[in-house]
Amino acid sequence: MKARIGFAKFGNMRFLGHLDVMRYFQHAIARANLPIAYSAGFHPHMILSFAQPLALSVTSDGEYFDLELTEDMEATELRDRLDEAMCDGFAITDAHILPPQEPNTKKQTGMSQIAGAMYLCEETESCFGKLTAAVEAFAASKNATVTKPTKNGERDVDVRAGVHAIAIVNDDGTLRILADDGVFAMPASLTEGFGSERSKHAIHREDAARFVFAVSAGSENNISVELIGEALCNAAGIENGRSLAAHRMELYGCKDGAMVSLLTM
Repeated sequence: MKARIGFAKFGNMRFLGHLDVMRYFQHAIARANLPIAYSAGFHPHMILSFAQPLALSVTSDGEYFDLELTEDMEATELRDRLDEAMCDGFAITDAHILPPQEPNTKKQTGMSQIAGAMYLCEETESCFGKLTAAVEAFAASKNATVTKPTKNGERDVDVRAGVHAIAIVNDDGTLRILADDGVFAMPASLTEGFGSERSKHAIHREDAARFVFAVSAGSENNISVELIGEALCNAAGIENGRSLAAHRMELYGCKDGAMVSLLTM
């Protein structure tokens, strides 16, 4: 049996790197006494597949990994048993039993299905009051090029082309949409439904402006929050500072031409 687990990462655990997160969940699965499947060979390991790694210091309510079990379980039991094994800074939010793989089809993992992500961002303390105008200008622009470091050096990336929707969060939690090409279904508010469930572990500072960005993600075209922050710093004239504190609300895959939560893929 295969299942997809949704989890939140917050508090001090936001400083835990991806490899450490993987090791943490291996220990948590053992503590929960789940009938986890192991690979064959001289060095068996738990069959786990994590979705897109989360950058250090970024919190999230929309993280996922797939696991394989040797026995069938109800999704609620799987979620509850694993959640009981969590420490402060991690929480299990969802569990979904994946359908059996069709014969002669390529194996689909959460990582291979990722096509987009949605982030809730806010100004850092050093940038209070400086970014709203920059975000409005960014939304109105047709391109915003920044230099991205790669394994083979550096390359220029048009960040704006990979940002599909931009909104400013009003004081009452509603969104003022600045740009939206229709690729994502933007929430109307952060106080109802999708928004509250996927933003409750974000860090909120008093008097900090907040923004929502829906972006391309995955192996082919990945727009990170760091790249967006750099583009905004360039527009606002901010030097050598991190402009945004980020929270990942959701990861998406493309299904029937629409962006849907990775949990339902």
